[in-house]
Amino acid sequence: MRMDCERVGVLHGPARALAEVSLSLAPGEHVLLCGPAGSGKTTLLKVLAGLLRPTSGAVRWDGEDVAHLDEAGRRRRQASLGMVFQTDALFDSRTVLENVLLPLHNRGVGREEARARAEAALEAVGLLQAARMRPEALSGGMRKRAGIARALVVAPEVLFADDPLAGQDPATARALGELLDRQAAGRTLVVSSPEPPPVLTIQRWWVVDGGRLVHDGPPAPALIGVEEGT
Repeated sequence: MRMDCERVGVLHGPARALAEVSLSLAPGEHVLLCGPAGSGKTTLLKVLAGLLRPTSGAVRWDGEDVAHLDEAGRRRRQASLGMVFQTDALFDSRTVLENVLLPLHNRGVGREEARARAEAALEAVGLLQAARMRPEALSGGMRKRAGIARALVVAPEVLFADDPLAGQDPATARALGELLDRQAAGRTLVVSSPEPPPVLTIQRWWVVDGGRLVHDGPPAPALIGVEEGT
């Protein structure tokens, strides 16, 4: 799926979350979305994924204005998108397997196929042995992996990951980064992070600051106060 933003703006009350953001994302591209806390990273991901309607401008999926889609049409197109949320957004009242099954049930996938796909997703992230556990019993890294499995289970064309390595120790962050790198093969990937994760060597960066896209191009560590090679 090709994605385009054309002069997108988002207001939260009087506060400006995004302003005049224009960008394009071709199928199969990998992008690192950087910027300080509160710069608009999460808002931009939600706008691209159709989870938040912009106040101004347009978001297009394969040339079609998302605002012109009815609810059924939007959900149909969103079936090809996967989102790893900044907070893992798991339901503690459900098992890990039930959490991963949820997006498949919402899409009307049959029980046997859904279970097979959910178990395959958990196996891909090394979490099949925890399928019957509840999220509250998992470590932070395991919860993140469960969130990644839930995003992958729908076999998305586009995978969004909102600050997926936040709060993890270096070893866990490295393992999660390598997992994302493997699972991104053959699909579009957008990862947001305040700073570039060393384990992810993504060659296109979007840098946002104050709700504005200030850079779209090759890695630019100086723009976010990071020295080359760190």
